Amino acid sequence: MKPYLLSELIEHMNKCPYTVAIDGSNDTGIEKMNPITVRIFDINRDKVVTQFLDMCMTGGKHCGTAGTIFAGMDGIFQKYQIPWKNCVGMGLDNCSVNMGCRNSIRQRAQLKNSSIYFMGCPCHIVHNTSEKASSEFTKETKFDVEDFVLDLFYYFDKSTKRKATLSEYASFCDVEYRELVKHVNVRWLSLELAVHRALRQFSCLESYFLSEGDGNVRATRLRTAFNDPMTEVYLLFYQAALQAFINFNKFLQRDDPLIPFVHERANKFVKTLMFKFMKITALKDKSSVLDVDFKNVALQAEDSQLFIGMTTQQKLAKLFEEGSITERNKKKFFCAVRKFYVKAVDYSLSHLPLNDDLLKEARWLSWTCRSEAQLSQVQFFTSRYSDLLPDIDEEAILDEFSEYLLLADNYIETLKESGEEIVPLDRLWANLAKIKLSSGQSKFAILSKVAKLILVLPHSNAAEERIFSMVRKNKTPFRPNLEAEGTLSSILMVKLAIDEPCYQFEPKESLLESAKKATRKNNVEHNA
Repeated sequence: MKPYLLSELIEHMNKCPYTVAIDGSNDTGIEKMNPITVRIFDINRDKVVTQFLDMCMTGGKHCGTAGTIFAGMDGIFQKYQIPWKNCVGMGLDNCSVNMGCRNSIRQRAQLKNSSIYFMGCPCHIVHNTSEKASSEFTKETKFDVEDFVLDLFYYFDKSTKRKATLSEYASFCDVEYRELVKHVNVRWLSLELAVHRALRQFSCLESYFLSEGDGNVRATRLRTAFNDPMTEVYLLFYQAALQAFINFNKFLQRDDPLIPFVHERANKFVKTLMFKFMKITALKDKSSVLDVDFKNVALQAEDSQLFIGMTTQQKLAKLFEEGSITERNKKKFFCAVRKFYVKAVDYSLSHLPLNDDLLKEARWLSWTCRSEAQLSQVQFFTSRYSDLLPDIDEEAILDEFSEYLLLADNYIETLKESGEEIVPLDRLWANLAKIKLSSGQSKFAILSKVAKLILVLPHSNAAEERIFSMVRKNKTPFRPNLEAEGTLSSILMVKLAIDEPCYQFEPKESLLESAKKATRKNNVEHNA
């Protein structure tokens, strides 16, 4: 299967635009895995797909340097005779080895093709934003939410006795017992899940640690936390505040092409954070979030107007009325909340692609943005990728663009499948490419070609991260000797190339013939 799928992928990369993504594994062996994935527009399936190309192993003490990794990557391209000129984009993690201004993979790739668009991973940026904001909150309150949920998980993790005791406390408190969730620092969405699970059982956890006399160091830390009435308030705040990060991160992790929406959604994410701690008048009439003086205290909302979540507000008010906390506790909490949001906005503004020209110009592909689309946006891409889009007829592209703007608004409804709310952009443009004129020529021949080029551009590095999840699921303690460049690579290639159930897969005659030859060869060798 692998040779057949690989040859098809290489053939496509030789003829059509593609983007490539690479990421390095943790250094746990004498060799480092740097799996390369490729994003193409598959005309057979009318969709943008991500496929596995090679594991790109590097070894030695310089295995993690940009020079070594890119040399391995370029060697693979030369081995398969893949042209760099067809590469329109590259998805990389945000570290200096990948995206740095000196001696990085980015710089080396630009020497091969200056038109390549580089996209750092916004999923990592959003994750780092929440971490930086949380650090500011911790400095003010001395409450570290990550340490708290990790202490909770590991305290109960290996002890059946402790879990059984907690289950009894849950029954007494009339709370459903659930296993605590492990937070992993490098997993983008795990913190909110861990906080949510802790809050669902907060009353029984509180009773457990305030009643049990365990002298364990971790138990002592947790007992101190549950003795503080503000701990539940902190957790409720995180549950409310993290939703903006979760929603944006989930959006960026989608498989369908999203490049026309990234600029708008990134700006919306930052604006959402600003709304949580700033006066509306400070944001009014601002053309860009970059123009907002968010650090100006005079433009920030009063403590009572800061967004902390309805449940958090109610809990805070109840504790104050009961005399469990003082005005000083409230002031300290609101000061921490303010610092959380200021840091989140500050980091987002300096790291997210909020003013990226390519992302701005790509919006014309979106059906909902058609009314605002301009021909200059299309020309931006025909100029940037002139080598792949040569001899563009300006009159022809103007006619096609005008016809695109004049399409009936309800055309999109005809493409929706059962139960579908939104039509993926790749399916939209695949269908537009099939519309014929009376002469038999494609009505959007040039425009659809430009669109398909743009749609393969990466909007995050999530697909590359999924490769490592697939590696862990296949190279297990029970199968530790799977060769990275052998069986493991074959498994990854097949899994990514064929997204339909095995019983629906219809192999081509050439593949069946290859399989028969391999079977005959195997039988001869084993019978000899």
